[in-house]
Amino acid sequence: MPSELVGLQRLLYQALQVLTTPPEDPVLRFAVYSAIVLAGLTLLILIQVLVLTELASRRERRRLAFTGHWRPQLAAWSVEHGDALPWPPRGRQEEIWFMLLWLRLRRQVRGQSQQRLNALFEGIGMSGRVVRLLRGRGVHRRLLSLSCLQYLANDRYWADVLPLVNDANPVVALTAAQTLVAMNPERAMQRLIPLVELRRDWATPRLEALCRQAGPTAVSGPLLSRLGEGEEPPARLVALLAWAEPNRVAPWARRFLAGSVEEQEGADVSLCAALSCLGQQRDPRDRPLLLSWLIADSPQVRLVAVQALRRQAVLEDAPFLLERLTDSSWWVRQAAADALVELPGIGDADITTWQHELKDRYGRDALTRAIAERRR
Repeated sequence: MPSELVGLQRLLYQALQVLTTPPEDPVLRFAVYSAIVLAGLTLLILIQVLVLTELASRRERRRLAFTGHWRPQLAAWSVEHGDALPWPPRGRQEEIWFMLLWLRLRRQVRGQSQQRLNALFEGIGMSGRVVRLLRGRGVHRRLLSLSCLQYLANDRYWADVLPLVNDANPVVALTAAQTLVAMNPERAMQRLIPLVELRRDWATPRLEALCRQAGPTAVSGPLLSRLGEGEEPPARLVALLAWAEPNRVAPWARRFLAGSVEEQEGADVSLCAALSCLGQQRDPRDRPLLLSWLIADSPQVRLVAVQALRRQAVLEDAPFLLERLTDSSWWVRQAAADALVELPGIGDADITTWQHELKDRYGRDALTRAIAERRR
């Protein structure tokens, strides 16, 4: 038995000598060393994957435990104030989890529940931690903190949010603008309207959403002030007329439409916004101005002019609308047909006469469709 162990040891020693002795051929020696390095790298990657998997698993377990602890407390606070404030989350990771939980519930509740959740958020000192996140470089964390401040809607943090409106990232800048509007709509629009021309990376639908959030009262004053500064108002500003108070911006729209406006690609948006504004007013004095734009070069402008006239049209406007039934634009023909069948004092006999006298086949089709919808 001892001799067998000695023999086994001798074999192992010889095997190690063979493995540790590099081959004399340089190519084989390079191949051996390469294989050893690749094996080492593979082992390191395997260890890294195992470590990261374990860390992710532990983090997920911590998050589930955190959610299980805080979700019932947040739900209870949304119903009624507790006797004492809970301990705030510990560590940056738990703070992020708490903000996400709080935001999710804050979006779902209404009324007094919103105020109670806001009181809890500020009571445990989370508002100060949110402000600290604003000063970091992480885009996602800044967006998260801006969302929290937007729901808090407390202008105490105005000075912390205002610089982010000029951020190079348009998403961060727009979110900061929404937060300012939530804090103080009138004050925010005084700051944001002048930025409309400077921030070309703010899409018009996003600007319209800001105006909708702020409300017509907050939009009207700054918008009119900006429009009155130059002879040629920027199209992006005029496009926001629809979100201002019609009675306040109507005088400017009348002056704009009555002036010498060249129909260009950029001017179409301005013309449509001004015509739509006058249409909402339903002022009979605007009829001659609206009629003059029924023959505009742009089909989009003609369409908006017909729609604006439809709200205040009288029987005497029938010839102008009948002429639009032969328009080259399908949308203009349909709008003109709808306006004709809704004229005050119009009867079925008049509509039938128009239908028989109309020579344009597409115009007759539009009028037939409008008549069928009227009789439903």
